[in-house]
Amino acid sequence: MQLHISNSTIHLSVLPSAMLEGETLRSLEPLATAAYIGDTPQPGEYWNGQGGRFICTLPALHGLPARHLIVGGREAEGLTFGPNVEVPGAGSHADGASNTTALLAHPESHPAAKWAAEYSADGHTDFHLPSRLDLLMAYICAPQLFKKSGWYWSSTQYSRFNAFVQDFEHGNSAWDCKGTELRVRAVRWIRLDALNA
Repeated sequence: MQLHISNSTIHLSVLPSAMLEGETLRSLEPLATAAYIGDTPQPGEYWNGQGGRFICTLPALHGLPARHLIVGGREAEGLTFGPNVEVPGAGSHADGASNTTALLAHPESHPAAKWAAEYSADGHTDFHLPSRLDLLMAYICAPQLFKKSGWYWSSTQYSRFNAFVQDFEHGNSAWDCKGTELRVRAVRWIRLDALNA
């Protein structure tokens, strides 16, 4: 599987050699499993001591290290992204941690980012509002962990008026007005280079 992000679009494509005529998407499972390291659980399973459920292992991309993606077990409802302002540093499609930091540093309140950053589980306090990529990978790897009705905020800003949202019923990624009240889940990363240190 290849991942490419350009402008505001995330492209996922399967390498032709990975699919044979007549095969279903289940044939991708060995490719995904091969990326898991050590004793990581299967997507959607709780990872003891890591603050939530394992989603997937993301490769090094856009200057970010390879990392395991974990989603917290609780969620908030009825939170807005924030006011209609352009927040410098909150436009990454892959780096939810830096987006969240930028949103929290802004003088105006950003409730979704604040809730995610204050989330803690299993003694871990390094949660953040997921990026657009984080939520897309959650939909691809473990959609059963999310409610099917409604939308979830990402930390990826689209403009001064909109930010990206993710649907877990059909997998749609779109943008919504920052003042809309939606759901929020917190995520954290386990950097693979930290595991090997």
